[in-house]
Amino acid sequence: MKTINSFLNSSLTDYLADLAALVNLDCGTENKAGVDQVGRWIERRCRAWDWEVQRFPLSDYGDCWLARLRGRGAGRIMLIGHLDTVYPDGTAASRPMRFAGPKIMGPGVCDMKGGLLVGMYAMRALQTAGFDDFSELVFFFNSEEELGSPVSRTLYTPVVQQMDAALVLEAARMNGDIVSARKGAGVYTVRVKGKAAHAGVEPEKGANAVLEMAHQVIAFQKLNGIAPGVTVNTGVISGGTQHNVVPEYAELEVDVRAVDLAGVAAIRHAIAGLNGQTTVPGTQVQIQGGFSYFPMAKTQATGFLVKLAQEAAQELGFEVKDAVTGGASDANMISALDVPVLDGLGPVGGLDHGPDEYIEQASIVPRTALLVGLLQRILARRDDLTRLRQSA
Repeated sequence: MKTINSFLNSSLTDYLADLAALVNLDCGTENKAGVDQVGRWIERRCRAWDWEVQRFPLSDYGDCWLARLRGRGAGRIMLIGHLDTVYPDGTAASRPMRFAGPKIMGPGVCDMKGGLLVGMYAMRALQTAGFDDFSELVFFFNSEEELGSPVSRTLYTPVVQQMDAALVLEAARMNGDIVSARKGAGVYTVRVKGKAAHAGVEPEKGANAVLEMAHQVIAFQKLNGIAPGVTVNTGVISGGTQHNVVPEYAELEVDVRAVDLAGVAAIRHAIAGLNGQTTVPGTQVQIQGGFSYFPMAKTQATGFLVKLAQEAAQELGFEVKDAVTGGASDANMISALDVPVLDGLGPVGGLDHGPDEYIEQASIVPRTALLVGLLQRILARRDDLTRLRQSA
């Protein structure tokens, strides 16, 4: 471990230079050229480190990539992170990466360029130290996670199903917690069709779609807490054309979250009961949508991974706790495949998707060392993890 710690400490300057190179590229999900710039940077670095690299070309989004480091042992672990951000073109130029006291700030520095590099430097540290007691370590680089991984999930599924465990490099929580469970998430779209009429001359001949949508909003909000941990947010609403026209159309987007499959079933059933039900005469309602992320539950195997992470942290001289979070990630997808998964293994940071997004510089080396120690422990305790998976 001394050799690994020495490598990580001596590599911090390189890490920070790499971080600036990635943060200062516009790579919003819809910007294929920008995401591909990040991907090609990753490819060059992985090839320079003698890793095998595979490209998955996509037409509508940036390409996905998979890097593979082969060893001489038996265990297989997949790391995963995403190349894309939520920011529009021009953001990197208007506020490039900067140092602000103990923080490093910039678009995507936390979500999740910092985590990508923690994963890469952890694998490199093992390689440099000559540790090869594994069959393979793979790193999947997702290009459209911010949209829910609509294509990439089909690419990494057959890979991760062959793994003993998966580790997601989203940032640790602002208090340093790693993530052992995530809520499932879905989006429903409510469309109301009414009938237009002159609001002053003959409003009685119209059917007010906006008024009906107001009733729909109230009905959806009442579903909060329908099962433990279920939340509903009526987030985006639109309707009508002019103030003097009875609106003939309205639309609503609803965010739904659930902590477990029972909650998913409960909210699905409740929303199905609302579909087609109206209060305003002459209106029609249609509800479409569903869950794109199922809950990431804390299973026995997940708890075992948490324990191994805590042992690694203790050896490094600090404490790590685990947490449940309402946000979704690729960990939700992997959990649904019954592959043990742990998330929040990037640097400590927060305030994602906004101008104050940051990571803590002092967390970079310790969190990379934590990941190294966790990888080694999973490989050493692979048989125990397999027994827990089989007993579930």
